[in-house]
Amino acid sequence: MFNVLKKSPYPYPPPKRKSYLAIAIPSSVTLVEETLYLKTLKIGAIARAAATHRVNEIVVYNDKPEAASEQKLIVDILEYLRTPPYLRRKIIPLKETLRYAGILPPLQTPNHPQTAILREGEVREGLVRKIRKKYIYVDVGAKNLVKVSYNGKTNVGNKVYVKILKSNHEPLGEIVSEKQVNHYLCFKVSSCRDLRRLLNRKWDFKIATSRYGKRVTEVIDLIKENILGNKKVLIAFGGPKEGLYEIALKHKLNIEEAFDVIVNTIPYQGVEVVRTEEAVHATLEFISLLETGSANLV
Repeated sequence: MFNVLKKSPYPYPPPKRKSYLAIAIPSSVTLVEETLYLKTLKIGAIARAAATHRVNEIVVYNDKPEAASEQKLIVDILEYLRTPPYLRRKIIPLKETLRYAGILPPLQTPNHPQTAILREGEVREGLVRKIRKKYIYVDVGAKNLVKVSYNGKTNVGNKVYVKILKSNHEPLGEIVSEKQVNHYLCFKVSSCRDLRRLLNRKWDFKIATSRYGKRVTEVIDLIKENILGNKKVLIAFGGPKEGLYEIALKHKLNIEEAFDVIVNTIPYQGVEVVRTEEAVHATLEFISLLETGSANLV
C-alpha cells in the first residue's frame, strides 16, 4: 500500500540563509493598477514570493515623484501581511490603504503560529502588555500572557521575540534577539527615498535584474559565491514602465558601476513585458535553487 505520510527532507521552520537577502522594489510597481483592489493583489503576490523564498527584507524605493503615495501604500500592506494575525488589531490602526488587505492569502510564515497552544522551545513574536517590577507580560497569541524576566530595556507596546520555556497555564519565556533564532521568521519592511540612497546603504553584493543583463550561466559562480557567503546581498528590480537602466539614468547613475552584477533571470521571455511581481518570483526561485545546489545551469 502506498504510504502518503512521507517526511520532507527539508525541515520546517526552515533554516536561515547564510547571507542576508534583501529585495528592492520601486514605488511605481502599483502605479499602473487602476484600483486599490488590484494594487493590493499585486503587493500580496510580491509578499508571498518574498516569504516563500526566505527574503530578510523588502525595501520600497521611490522611483517617481508621482509614486510617493504608492510607496506608503506598499509599505502599509507589507507591514500588515508580515505582522502576526493576533497582533494586527492591537498595533495596526484602521487605514484606507488596508481596505482590501484582508482578502490576501495569509503568509503563514514561522512568525505566524497556526495555533494558540504554546510549545516549549518555540519562538513567537509578541507585544509587551504589562510591566511588573521584575517581570513583563507579553501577548504572543496564546490564552494567557507569557511571563518574562524584565531587563529594564523594554516598554509597554514594544514588539519582542519570546522563546517559550514553559507552556503550562502560567507560561514562562525569555526575550531573544532575531539573531539568536536559528530559523527563518519573516521579512522586515523598509523604505528609501530613491535608488541612489538605496545603493548608498551598506551592501556587500548588489544584483540588478534586467532584460539587458547577462545570462545567468555567465555569472552563476559569482552570484553563488556571494549568496552562500556571510554577506548582505541586495537584489533590485525595476518598474512596470521603466527598468533599472532607465531609473538609474534619471538619477545620473551608471548602472554598470552601481551594481556588482546585472543579470537576466528570464531569458527568452515569452511575453513582451515581464511584470515586477513575476520577475521577483522568477529571480528568487533561481536564487533558492542556486543555494540548494539544484540549479543545473552550466
